[in-house]
Amino acid sequence: MIWMSRIRLRVLAFTLGLAFTAIGIISLTALPALPVIGVAFAAAAVAVNTMTSKLKQSVCHGCGMPLGDAPSGQYGVVCQHCGSLTQIGQVDLAADDRTEHDEPNNA
Repeated sequence: MIWMSRIRLRVLAFTLGLAFTAIGIISLTALPALPVIGVAFAAAAVAVNTMTSKLKQSVCHGCGMPLGDAPSGQYGVVCQHCGSLTQIGQVDLAADDRTEHDEPNNA
């Protein structure tokens, strides 16, 4: 299982467990539902933020190894450990290379 799939599975399992716990607390006690649901959403937000904070760093999406200052090609960075291709950063769209001199003269 690749590294990104494991992160997604952990986040999904935690969120489902938190939802089931909130439902259990609501059904077993006489507490109003709104505060319990609010705490559950806050805990889910903190947990997802904590689990995905590693994605800010440049790591391989296949194995999770840090890519460091590996040179980036046209399609991304090739991991030296597993060989998978990882796209890092924002994708640059193709720029229009025409200049003022290339435009047709409409005189």
